[in-house]
Amino acid sequence: MQLHKCTHNLIEIERQVIDFLNQIQQQSGVIEKLRQIKYLKDQFILETSTDIKQILASNNAVFFEPNPSYPLKLSLEYLQTDEEIFTTIQKIAGRKKLGNKLKQPVAEKISDEYLETQILEEVQINLEEVKNGFVAGSNNLFDFILSYNFSKTVSFDERVTIYCQMVSLYDSVFEITDQVEEKNEVEFAMIYPK
Repeated sequence: MQLHKCTHNLIEIERQVIDFLNQIQQQSGVIEKLRQIKYLKDQFILETSTDIKQILASNNAVFFEPNPSYPLKLSLEYLQTDEEIFTTIQKIAGRKKLGNKLKQPVAEKISDEYLETQILEEVQINLEEVKNGFVAGSNNLFDFILSYNFSKTVSFDERVTIYCQMVSLYDSVFEITDQVEEKNEVEFAMIYPK
């Protein structure tokens, strides 16, 4: 019974392949004719040397054209030979592996450690807020930054970096003097609000 079903399946597959080859052959012929027509149209030969406009205007036969019949048929002699058919069916069945469905491996459960969210908070220093506080006062910028109460602990080196950032960002708002002082082996210019 299985061999009988395989025979019918093989015949259907061959028929589909033959139909596909015939369609390709017919379409390639149509494409070649269209290329020739396009070439003639591009060379302005089509309209000048033929009466194609009058023929197309008077003929609407394309709508009623029947489906094409293909010359290539299935070989009955080949189908009647037992050995060749059986080996062909075995090859196709080996490729298709009918009836054998591959089982997808099931993934392991995701551990709860990967699903836990870990929040990392980082406090940013708002330089605009520091500038507004400095402009409201009368102290020099370096001393103001050293005594400023940030929302996190800030080391001396970080405060020096903040001083440099403030000078580079807001130099038009500050009055930079020629006086220089030194604290913890760091020289800085005396800067006051305007």
